[in-house]
Formats: sequence, structure tokens, C-alpha cells
Amino acid sequence: MTAPRQGKDGRPLVTTPMAAYSVDMKPGQFREWARRNGVTPAAWQPNPSRGQRLALWDLADIGAVVEQQLAA
Repeated sequence: MTAPRQGKDGRPLVTTPMAAYSVDMKPGQFREWARRNGVTPAAWQPNPSRGQRLALWDLADIGAVVEQQLAA
């Protein structure tokens, strides 16, 4: 599933390490948090090292979950 490189709010999609940094987590912690909260990658890109595809995350999706958690 490849998609446009922009999120719902017009910001660029980010890689897992960038998404993790945005919520002050390590990549592994972020992936687990995303799984628990129903956040899924917005797109995928080929890995330049010929490995597993790289997930691209929408910061708008992440922000919505964080706002919801802070309001609770």
C-alpha cells in the first residue's frame, strides 16, 4: 500500500523513529503503543537496505490519540 507522502493535515508522513520521537518514545515502544491504541501506518515505502518495508505514519492520527488520552 503506497500512498501520497502527506498526511491528513498536509504534513509529511514520518518514519517510525520520527513518529516515536514525536511522542518521546523509542521505536519499539512506539510500535507497541500504536498497536494498543489502534494507530496504523498510513503508507509504506521500500527499504533501501532490501529488508522489510518501512512504515510511514501520519502525525494527525498520532496527535488525535494523544489528545484523546490527555482528555481522559
